[in-house]
Amino acid sequence: MPTLPAALAKLSFLMTTPAIVGLVFTASLIVVIRDWRFSLAALSVQYVLVGLLLTQLIQPQVALIKVLIGALVCVVLYLTARLVDVSRGNGSPLPPPSSPPTLGGEADFAFRLLAALFVGLIAYSLSKRYPLPEMSPDIGLACYWLASLGLLTLMLTEEPLKAGMGLLTLIAGFELFYSVLERSLSVAGFLGIANFLVALAVAYLAAASSAEWTAEEKER
Repeated sequence: MPTLPAALAKLSFLMTTPAIVGLVFTASLIVVIRDWRFSLAALSVQYVLVGLLLTQLIQPQVALIKVLIGALVCVVLYLTARLVDVSRGNGSPLPPPSSPPTLGGEADFAFRLLAALFVGLIAYSLSKRYPLPEMSPDIGLACYWLASLGLLTLMLTEEPLKAGMGLLTLIAGFELFYSVLERSLSVAGFLGIANFLVALAVAYLAAASSAEWTAEEKER
C-alpha cells in the first residue's frame, strides 16, 4: 500500500493542469472578493494546490509539511478575523459572520475584476516572454500569476488581514519558483517559518487596528 507522500506525488502529475487553473481562480478570488470568509477559503485551497505542484519539484514529505503550515496559517487568520468581528461588534469593514456574503459595491467589484484581468494578462505575457528556468511553462505561469495577483492585492487594500492574504499569495508564488533552484530541507523550513511569521504579524496588525477602531468609537 503506497504511503501518503507517494500517493500525493502520483496524484500531482494527474492534477497539474487542474491545480494551475485552481491557482489562477483562487488568486483572482482573493483580489476580487472583499468578504474575508471567501478570501480565506481561497487561500486555504491555494495552499493545497501549491502543495500538489511542489510534490513534482521537491520531496513529497516536504511538500506535505508546507501544506500543513499553510493550514496553520489559515487557522491563525481565521481566529484573528473572528476576534476582530467580535471586538468591533460586527461594525467593522469585515462582514459579520451572521450576514450573507457580499462582494462590496458594484463599481468596486468591477474595478477589482478588471484590475485582476489586466494584471493576469501581464503575468501570462511575462510567462511566455521570460520563461522561468528549470520549470515547465505551466508551473512558471502559476508562479507569475500568484506573485502578480498577490502584489495587486497589496496595492488595492489597506486592511491588514486582506493585505496579509495578498502577501502570502505573493510568497507562495516565490516559493513555488525558488523550490526548483534550491531543494534543501533547510530552505524549505525557512520559507515555512516565514509564512507563519507573516501570519502572526498580520494577526497582530489586525488586532491593533481593531483596538484602535474600538477606542475611536468609544470616544464618539
